[in-house]
Amino acid sequence: MGKFEKAWALKKTPTGVLLKALEEVRQRAARPTDICDHLEALFLLCLDRELQLIVELGVGDGESSFVFERAAKLWDAVLVSVDIEDRSNVSTYGKRRFMHGDDVAFGDTFPSWCSRQGISPEIDLLFIDTSHLYEHTVQEIRAWFPHLGPSARVIFHDTNMKETFLRRDGSIGTGWDNARGVVRAVEEYLGQSFPEEEDFTRIIPDWIVRHRASCNGLTVLDRL
Repeated sequence: MGKFEKAWALKKTPTGVLLKALEEVRQRAARPTDICDHLEALFLLCLDRELQLIVELGVGDGESSFVFERAAKLWDAVLVSVDIEDRSNVSTYGKRRFMHGDDVAFGDTFPSWCSRQGISPEIDLLFIDTSHLYEHTVQEIRAWFPHLGPSARVIFHDTNMKETFLRRDGSIGTGWDNARGVVRAVEEYLGQSFPEEEDFTRIIPDWIVRHRASCNGLTVLDRL
């Protein structure tokens, strides 16, 4: 399916199909997890621009995969999921490709892998939710940002990690203090400092940055 036809296909998707997918995401988000506050937002972030390639670094229990496979179906997009653990059975989406291994090493060889798969290596949406460590996140940015498309969106989870975290409903979850690992790597790349314990939106050179502090933090970078 060509670019125009894909965009038109989403516009022609029956409202009921979109609402069904959204309701499934909302039901999933009703379970208290370390990312539940952000699942609906992740889904909606997949609808305002054409997606041909979604790359998900870090699968875990499959919360984000649940969202991205539903969005990918709407666009007929390829979903590439990477995890150091075997998460091949998390999703049943036919155009999902699961890579079992280190995401940084895979990022360094991503274009050649895409060529063998017959996939364009330009990433439309990149989601990063892996070790939450500063050094690893720096390496992920170095390895994966060169593959971003001209209007790409990047989403980082765990940009406000502490030993405990608050959900929007006031409930408390148990986490761990990563010494600002993820947000520090983002700050360093963008040359900015961010108040990760607050919600904010900021326009900086080349990017719009949006951040939500609850549920370990979610930070969205949109290329201008």
